[in-house]
Amino acid sequence: MVRPSSLPPSISLIPVLLRLLLLPPSLVSSSFSNAPLSWTSPHEPCYHPDGRPRHCLSEFINAAYGVQVNVTHSLHGPDNNPNITTLTDLHNPHNLTCWRARAGADSGDWVFTLPLGRRFEITYISLQFCSQGQPSNPISISILKSMDHGRSWRPMQHYSSNCLEDFKQPSLTIAQTRHQETEPLCSDPRPLQRQRGSTVLAFSTLDGRPSSPDFDYSPTLQDWVTATDIRVVFHRTSNNEERIDKQPPLAISDLQVGGRCKCNGHASRCRRDDAGQAVCVCEHHTAGPDCDMCEDFYVDRPWHRATPTHPNPCVACECNGHSNKCRFSMEVFQQSGRKSGGVCLKCRHHTAGRHCQYCQNGFTRDTSKPLDHRKACQPCQCHPLGAVGRWCNQTSGQCLCREGVTGLRCNRCAPGYKQGKSPLRPCIRESEQTKERSGNTERSPEECVSYCQPSEVKVRMNLETYCLKDYVLKVQVRGMERSGPWWQFSIAVQTVFRTGSSSRIRRGSQSLWVPDRDLGCGCPALHVGRTFLLIGAEEGERSLAPEESRLVADRSTLALQWREHWSPKLRGFRGQDKRGKKSIFTHEKHLD
Repeated sequence: MVRPSSLPPSISLIPVLLRLLLLPPSLVSSSFSNAPLSWTSPHEPCYHPDGRPRHCLSEFINAAYGVQVNVTHSLHGPDNNPNITTLTDLHNPHNLTCWRARAGADSGDWVFTLPLGRRFEITYISLQFCSQGQPSNPISISILKSMDHGRSWRPMQHYSSNCLEDFKQPSLTIAQTRHQETEPLCSDPRPLQRQRGSTVLAFSTLDGRPSSPDFDYSPTLQDWVTATDIRVVFHRTSNNEERIDKQPPLAISDLQVGGRCKCNGHASRCRRDDAGQAVCVCEHHTAGPDCDMCEDFYVDRPWHRATPTHPNPCVACECNGHSNKCRFSMEVFQQSGRKSGGVCLKCRHHTAGRHCQYCQNGFTRDTSKPLDHRKACQPCQCHPLGAVGRWCNQTSGQCLCREGVTGLRCNRCAPGYKQGKSPLRPCIRESEQTKERSGNTERSPEECVSYCQPSEVKVRMNLETYCLKDYVLKVQVRGMERSGPWWQFSIAVQTVFRTGSSSRIRRGSQSLWVPDRDLGCGCPALHVGRTFLLIGAEEGERSLAPEESRLVADRSTLALQWREHWSPKLRGFRGQDKRGKKSIFTHEKHLD
């Protein structure tokens, strides 16, 4: 928008604005509802010739042109004079058309309200009077603006021949401090500018404001010039009644509001959409009626207004081609040193992570393909017997092998081991009587079946049996590692249906300890990445646990792969347990 900083400090904006008011219609866009101004630049104004974004402005227009002005009188109500349309029609200085106040309305206030229909950044507001001479005393005028379509109003300027009496403030034409520059000033409008046989009152929104040279970097001033509606009030009351009787009736020829659609430096055009609403034609991947937000997926950085030195375009999230949805996280943005805050959502092609840069569990990176390739993540090729679960290292593809099994896919026996007959122990030591690190002898498949009872037979679960167990938990197995004669499982306890009176089991991350000799026979049968219903007692192997407070599962523990329809039944058990009742409801092992 036109800024006073483009002129020497000694030159007032008023003559410049008056010359602008008298430009031929072909040089000034009469209404943004019509086609926007034609640009002589061979490229889009919001971009450099090489495609780099840059600060741009929407066309400068008379925002009042063709807009219906609402005129009311404080004593006589609305004014229905059909000549009111002459205030905002095409102005011809050689053939003035005037609106005149009706007879008998010399006292009281005349209020002119102009709804602009959208937010504008206003440069000037001008009033052209039909009378040729100077108005006689008293004269008192207020210019107000609304930023919320007329719900609230804020004064921008007062004009009076006696500012102290009418507005309780001194007569000033320049704000004395930066704090004062967004407050209305009061000044004597006389002598008014004369143009072609009439007088003009022109108010510049930035004239006399100390920060006007830094307008593009001053949110305070940008807010000061923003308006959705303009109101001009003529105060015609005075203590000097004799002077009122001698005043000619108010007569106005033209009302103009010069400015630009508020597009925050991200658009060079403003047009009406299909619904008739004026909107900016946003560039730089911005969106909204005022280009005051970022488009979907272009939220890697916070939105900012464009400035001549920093165009501040919205930046797309980096999802490596695996997602077209993301959100902005201020926490991530701060942690990145204020460089990137986009978090990708719903990653596809078996990817995961903030940038969809990792592979999901059960998949590994195929280094022969670029990261943005649809098949960059391939399924883990883990042997169904030799590997524990289907998880593998996302970088190397190494599967988690059972004891005595080796290889990238856990598909062969390690040195010193030979293939066994049990699917639970696919590789056994070559010596039949080899003792494991726990000191126990290796069991045959037949012995494992007997050893793991009763987990291999149907188990009836009624309330009495439920209450005899020390814990009933819904857990998700996330990882496992060996620790001497024990296996330590990393689990997430999702629901605690029952715990013993002295138990400290809580929801959240926990460690579950399983004896190696029990896990070797597959009791309990736990798999990484799956969710189980864990039912156990705090006895048996508890004394052998690494720490007395650790959660232990052994061959007597039931580990049933979770099914969602169990939840209401188990919650019913929990409620009856608390009330001390019995139930004849029975469950099989799989609770089907």
